[in-house]
Amino acid sequence: MRQLILLTFALLGYCATPMQGYQGPQDTLLTVTVVDTQGVIMQNVDVFLMKDNTFLALLKTAADGRASVRVGRGLFTLSIHQTDYAPIAQVVDTRSIVEPVLDIKIVSVPRVQETVSVQASTQDITEQTSSPAESIKPEEANESPLRPLTLTDALPLVPGVVVALNGQIQIEGSGEMHSALIVDSVDAGDPATGRLGLSAPIDVVDSIHVLTSPYLAQYGRFTAGVVTAETKPGGNRWHYDLNDPLPEFRIRSGHVRGLKSATPRFSFGGPIIPDRISYSEGLEFVDNKVPVRTLPFPFNETKTTSLNSFTQTDVTLTPRQGLTATLHVAPQNVRYSDLDFFNPQPVTPNDDTRIYTGAITHRIALGEALLQSTFSVSEFTTAVTPQGDLGMTVAPGGDGGNYFSEQQRHSRRLEWNELWSLKPINRYGIHKIQLGSSFASVADEGQLNAKTITMFDNLGVKIRTIDFSLGSPYDRTDQQPAVFVQDHWSINSHFAIDAGLRWEAQTITATTRFAPRTGFVWNPSKDGRTTVSGGIGIFYDSVPLNVYAFSHYPEQIITNYLPNETVSGSPQTYLNLTAEAAASGTPLVDQDHKLGNFAPYTVAWNLQMQQQFSEHLTVRAKYLENHASGLVTISPQVVQGQSAYVLAGDGGSRYRQFELTTQVSFQGDNKFYASYVRSLSEGTLNESDTYLGDLSLPFIRANLYTNRTGDIPNRFLTWGSVALPWKIKIYPKIELRSGFPFQSVDVYQNYIQNMKTASLRFPTYFAADARVAKNIKLNSKYTLRPSISIANITNHFNALQIHSNTADPQYGQFFGSYDRHGRFDLDVVF
Repeated sequence: MRQLILLTFALLGYCATPMQGYQGPQDTLLTVTVVDTQGVIMQNVDVFLMKDNTFLALLKTAADGRASVRVGRGLFTLSIHQTDYAPIAQVVDTRSIVEPVLDIKIVSVPRVQETVSVQASTQDITEQTSSPAESIKPEEANESPLRPLTLTDALPLVPGVVVALNGQIQIEGSGEMHSALIVDSVDAGDPATGRLGLSAPIDVVDSIHVLTSPYLAQYGRFTAGVVTAETKPGGNRWHYDLNDPLPEFRIRSGHVRGLKSATPRFSFGGPIIPDRISYSEGLEFVDNKVPVRTLPFPFNETKTTSLNSFTQTDVTLTPRQGLTATLHVAPQNVRYSDLDFFNPQPVTPNDDTRIYTGAITHRIALGEALLQSTFSVSEFTTAVTPQGDLGMTVAPGGDGGNYFSEQQRHSRRLEWNELWSLKPINRYGIHKIQLGSSFASVADEGQLNAKTITMFDNLGVKIRTIDFSLGSPYDRTDQQPAVFVQDHWSINSHFAIDAGLRWEAQTITATTRFAPRTGFVWNPSKDGRTTVSGGIGIFYDSVPLNVYAFSHYPEQIITNYLPNETVSGSPQTYLNLTAEAAASGTPLVDQDHKLGNFAPYTVAWNLQMQQQFSEHLTVRAKYLENHASGLVTISPQVVQGQSAYVLAGDGGSRYRQFELTTQVSFQGDNKFYASYVRSLSEGTLNESDTYLGDLSLPFIRANLYTNRTGDIPNRFLTWGSVALPWKIKIYPKIELRSGFPFQSVDVYQNYIQNMKTASLRFPTYFAADARVAKNIKLNSKYTLRPSISIANITNHFNALQIHSNTADPQYGQFFGSYDRHGRFDLDVVF
């Protein structure tokens, strides 16, 4: 029904606005085909049509790489400014040919993010910005052994991005609450938790970029990294793709034991009215049972059922303006969430989530300026429920009973963004100025209740109980305005500077923040093959709303016991308190004197050098560093003689990374990506999300400053594709990295403060995976693509868990590993 409503509005807009293209006597059809240096078609590319320095139309290539427009007779200029490619402009004369067909080849120059502009056809390095970006082509990620279902599933293919043991994406060694996910200019993060959430299906995504320390002032609400993605339009030709239609069966001891997983994905798109209205749809269904190798069958599976739908309608209102409407619907049910050896099925909760996002984007050309307006509405509904009504028991060797808490919450975001790209100014070089604004209204409401937790030592003797008072309903709202200005100043053809200033605020924190940023890009060589870039800037986190729901959480009442299980002393009630942050370490933050006036920020800088040795080989070296302050933490304290758990803005972290990346292209579309990352991530471990997340731990620990969860000192990653005889392709992926760090805890689940943590790390991780696929052409319309994927070919022991409790007789032992295993997939392209 929502898709039908959006489509109806799109049709009404089309009918109400007549086409006003550049037409004249003896109009003719101009067709542009865009390919890369390997001859591979490029879809969703913006092509600017100009005549006599006047902007006429903005075209977008379809799935076949083609775009067409009716034009009159004369000289026209077609300009392309595509991310990661050098800008290009070409003149075509339509006076001497009847049906002109112009083929434009984009010269592949893998760089960082570009600004949108119209310039000469030379490879002008100043068209590149100073913001470093790692790009993923979804079609390449989809062919890898990773076989991602969503765009966030593909992120571990990027150097410096890993999935931690807790399942969170780690960018620059930080959890998801410190990064931002932007899909089609829409913030896709959960305003209550800061988590990235269930993202769009990979089949509808056209491009993915991971920006670490982007110095463009348009980006905000993060301190680690930004993930941006653009989705595919329907195009001018109908196309269909069916991936993984066959289910995977569970086989044990040579016998079929039911369905293991089914992940069929279907995507299609095409014109409703050619050249005016296009429609695309990506739909995936997941029924997946993920086995946990440390538990016995059949009580060792987390069961996930989800539906992920992304609908997009693109309308060309006139050649100078267009409209895009999208709708993302993603309900997901997870049974036995966070299942592991220490928390078997009865102890785990069920996690039911519903995500709905609708957005409308309007683009219009005003002379040589471009104005983009986006309005979006997002809703996140979550219910966390235990398996039963029992309390939870905790012991060094594992937990029992049922999960301790139950929570229902509903968060939402209404956001309006404006981005105005001005006409280039020729004064002391070329200035390309962008102005923008953003206003978001967010809310979070719900309630959390908890049951008694009983703790035992390794002999089964009761040592502590944690009781809870009743929680109360919470309803928190926040307004988040922001404005920014940025200038890409091309001083000459070899050197450019990015400079920008962002002002933003969070009313719930009673803070306003200024974020100056600057960077440079320099091409010291005449052939344009060498690029040096860098920058420095300040970035601010958006404090998630669950921080301000903490005062409504149940208060803990802790009772300790003697060895004979008699009460030791009096029970202690811990109040839930929120402190006032200390004065910010930067004068660029204005804080009111009130509780919860948090403003976490990062000062980050980087330096990068990229050398293109040939069209087949590109090498990049990069160093980046950031220091975070004012992170929101939670820890036990005594306030005026009363025990309390206190939220404060006293956390910090630092991150350093050196990266060496190589891209090798062979004949055809065979490519290899190889990277080595040397990094350090350390900081406070008692950040607020350890207790305030949807699936939180019941323990609030004193702080420990040490290696963070995502600290990986060394990581080598290579993946790509190789063509074999008989039209067979193999897609290898090899990862060798340091093991994740872990922290030892005592019998009361507190961090061991005086233990050296540098050596507390999982064993070295090594995984060699491969996927072999072959296209079988049935006829001109249908193609089958069967494939076999094998994970952990060498059967290397990659530990899943560690006995980290010093009271556990098996303390220090690593266990669990996913052995060599394979799967068969079948894709249908038609």
